[in-house]
Amino acid sequence: MKKFIIVILAIIALLPLHAVSADWAGSFVVYSGDIYEISDDELIPSEEIDKKIGHVTKYSDEEGTYRGNFSNIYPKGTPYYSIINTDPKDYIAIKTQEGIFVKAYNKGHYPNDELVKKMIWMYFLLGTSVIVLLIIWIIKRKKAVL
Repeated sequence: MKKFIIVILAIIALLPLHAVSADWAGSFVVYSGDIYEISDDELIPSEEIDKKIGHVTKYSDEEGTYRGNFSNIYPKGTPYYSIINTDPKDYIAIKTQEGIFVKAYNKGHYPNDELVKKMIWMYFLLGTSVIVLLIIWIIKRKKAVL
């Protein structure tokens, strides 16, 4: 039993406590659960801008799993706008710090929620297993003493 507990503790010690990070492959923003790729060469005249629909809530230049409207290029607070006669599910406009509007193309759903759910379940199951093993160890230890 002692060997089993030592093996479990060794496995827990080897689990990473933080995400391994790398640089992102491209420039993008996440809006309303979808990832939008930035088009640096396609600028939008201010007359075609409709209304503000959101803003960057988190900035990170390293790969990872983030929630909310985040970006790997624009700082927190950078606004998102809808474009006149265009569905925001297709394109949105990003207002840069220079006051220029750039077009961002919807590339589909950003899959951060599935990964977060898997991580939560993994840690829940791991924690439950450790608690059960500790209870079994304590019970066996008490029986051995009696």
